[in-house]
Amino acid sequence: MSNIKYPRGVIALSSIEMWERFSFYTMQGLLVLYAAAKVSAGGLGWSEASAMQLTGLYGAFVYISPIFGGYIADKLIGHKWAVLLGSIIMMLGHAAMAFQGETAMFIGLALLIIGCGLMKPAISSMVGELFEHGESAAKESAFAIFYMSINIGGFLGPMIGGYVQEQKGYSYAFAMAALGLVIGIVNFLITKNRSLKNVGNMTNRVQKEVKKPWSATDWKKSITFITLCITNIMWNVIYALPYGLLTVYADKNIDRHIGNFTIPSVWYYGAYSILIIIYSPILAWFYQAYTKKFGQEITLSTKLAMGYFLVAIGTIVLFPLVRHIAVDANYHGSSWYLIGFYTFFSIGELLTVPVLLSAATSFAPHGFSATFVSLNMAISWAIGAYLGGEFGALTQSYNPVKLFIGLIAICIIFGIGHLFTNKKVERILALEI
Repeated sequence: MSNIKYPRGVIALSSIEMWERFSFYTMQGLLVLYAAAKVSAGGLGWSEASAMQLTGLYGAFVYISPIFGGYIADKLIGHKWAVLLGSIIMMLGHAAMAFQGETAMFIGLALLIIGCGLMKPAISSMVGELFEHGESAAKESAFAIFYMSINIGGFLGPMIGGYVQEQKGYSYAFAMAALGLVIGIVNFLITKNRSLKNVGNMTNRVQKEVKKPWSATDWKKSITFITLCITNIMWNVIYALPYGLLTVYADKNIDRHIGNFTIPSVWYYGAYSILIIIYSPILAWFYQAYTKKFGQEITLSTKLAMGYFLVAIGTIVLFPLVRHIAVDANYHGSSWYLIGFYTFFSIGELLTVPVLLSAATSFAPHGFSATFVSLNMAISWAIGAYLGGEFGALTQSYNPVKLFIGLIAICIIFGIGHLFTNKKVERILALEI
């Protein structure tokens, strides 16, 4: 990947995040199927609409919790301890999910929400801490590598978990998710005093800097970042569909047979991560090559605009499947509908999610990096996840064709909006705090 040298901590944090996401995506990929499966099949027996609403509400709470966890990490215990404590709590949450029944599920989901709130913003902020001010190109490339590790876990979790669920049942799959976090915790304990020795600690210097009142520039950059988070909500509505509506489509409306083998429906949710794994290093290299050739970076707003345009194209590819299902709820179509969608969606994801994670650490006033990562999650991801669950549930009682047309139109509008505000955002981003 060019001649870029990354701090050792990038690899350490990426490895830890991989195992945490292995566990998270195992559970998230199976949740909608678990809730909708018959009790006799090891599920809860809910309706598909209720199951999709559950995934939306869970996603919303998962992404709201970092606003509190990020504050705790920034102000009270430091990023390093937040990662460790959050991982342990999430491990217990996955273990609780291994026991069938609504009570165990709600206990497990509550623990996962609390643990993710602590762990997720802190570990992203630790990646940002590895770079000095002005190293934005290197930092974005590092976040692309970090995001690649997320998707390695996002691939392995559903693929292995989906197979275990098919062979042994939901309880065994959720127990396997807990085991993944055990590996991640051990990995963190090994690296926290080595490659991460000076990263993520709560120091007196940082505490003194945080006590300074915000300047006019601090407020201007903060408001700009919050606005970007708001404009990213609709993108995250689509981001929520793979583990909700599209998993239901994969289970009911896709021909999953290859000879005598039936592809587990959750594999589609995990398989698109392969594309992200492939594209991540290519995109990280492209960022550096573009900067070297043209003497400037691809702007934040341009990336976000392209992210919107790409998911709009992916949704258009999916649209014929939606039209068939609108006519016949039992229609079975080709896997290529989902594969085509995920091809465009994965590139759009790389141009959106890691870019905003990186931007959070650039827009944040000193000492508030984890809090700003949390703001992104609480606004963009939480509201998007909730609306994505409601969108999926609405397709069960309303014409999905009209819903998807509206979704495509909104994506195009927001993409154009990002292009029009590009110069203004760049001027504010360049301000020194």
